[in-house]
Amino acid sequence: QEMTDELDHYTNTYQVYSKDPKKCQEFLGLPEVINWKQHLQIQSTQSSLDDVIKNLAALKLGKVKQTQCLLYMVSELGKKMANSLLDAKNPSPNDNKFKSIHQKILQLSSLDPSHAALVNTFWYFGGNERSQRFIERCIKTFPNWCLLGPEGTPVSWVLMDQTGEMRMAGTMPKYRRQGLITYLSYIQTQALNKLGFPMYSHVDRANHIMQKLALNMKNIRMPCDWNQWNFLP
Repeated sequence: QEMTDELDHYTNTYQVYSKDPKKCQEFLGLPEVINWKQHLQIQSTQSSLDDVIKNLAALKLGKVKQTQCLLYMVSELGKKMANSLLDAKNPSPNDNKFKSIHQKILQLSSLDPSHAALVNTFWYFGGNERSQRFIERCIKTFPNWCLLGPEGTPVSWVLMDQTGEMRMAGTMPKYRRQGLITYLSYIQTQALNKLGFPMYSHVDRANHIMQKLALNMKNIRMPCDWNQWNFLP
């Protein structure tokens, strides 16, 4: 119902898993399953769908580009670690982790739809009108967390998108290298675990900073990739 903009590939998103990837081409080609007249993206953990989707793109006279990223799942150890760190009422004065948060310089909060423009500015895959509208809908619809600076504006944030994935994390340059994304990720892990969400995220192969963060949080790198196919009719 939300897929009303033919050019909005942020919203026009499909997640596909097939027990028989080689035989799902006919099904995926049906207009009632996927609207191939739109700009869209398909996500899957099955790299073997590549030939199927490229064949369909050729049949629909469109262009498709595949992107492969690393896929991480939050482990049980990671959940326990988040609870342990966040439930510590008296952090050690020698512990510089989350120092600005312990000193109450920053305040935990959630994003307001008016903050979509800020998030859009720092989102690597954003920076345009459609991405800003998408971010605004995510803020209105799904759980999100941020840290407010002394001026009352967000200095660090993390969101969730319509696929249930942790997305669009960012920090203002002045506040980087202080562990703020790590802190918010722990907050997110603890909160979503209570709601029963399976928590996961994808990381670009070149983004070594986020890969290090995932490992520090005891996230598990999955043996399969996170695949995305962007289709243009």
